[in-house]
Amino acid sequence: MPVLFQIMFGSAVLLVCSLLHILIVARLVRYLRNHDHFAEHRNTRHQILTVCALFLVLLFSHTLQIYISAFSLWAAGALPGYEAPIYYALVTYTTVGYGDVVLDPGFRIAGAMVSVTGILMFGMTTAFVVGLFSRILGENAP
Repeated sequence: MPVLFQIMFGSAVLLVCSLLHILIVARLVRYLRNHDHFAEHRNTRHQILTVCALFLVLLFSHTLQIYISAFSLWAAGALPGYEAPIYYALVTYTTVGYGDVVLDPGFRIAGAMVSVTGILMFGMTTAFVVGLFSRILGENAP
């Protein structure tokens, strides 16, 4: 696969994953603002359950992005079967990169875009969680 096509392919996958994650985080923010789950009248148990639910939704978002990346690599013919693309996308998205499954040179740039996607989306998740906890701790401080 030519380099320019790999860059376009990887960028398209990154764009789809980014839009998905942005939409999910935006919905979470809107939901939290509309329902005020961290107001003073809410008990600690409710707040803990809300944070757990938010973590599950964010985990679901990352999982979807890994499957989108895996499917894209499989559809492009970069990896055969279903286990190898999922495994490759998982270890690349999380930037672990064991190296036991590698792509042919014609797909390396597209594969590297999976790690760029993971870095960006984990950064967005981290910012969201830090903002969430600063709000929780700020409102519950004595």
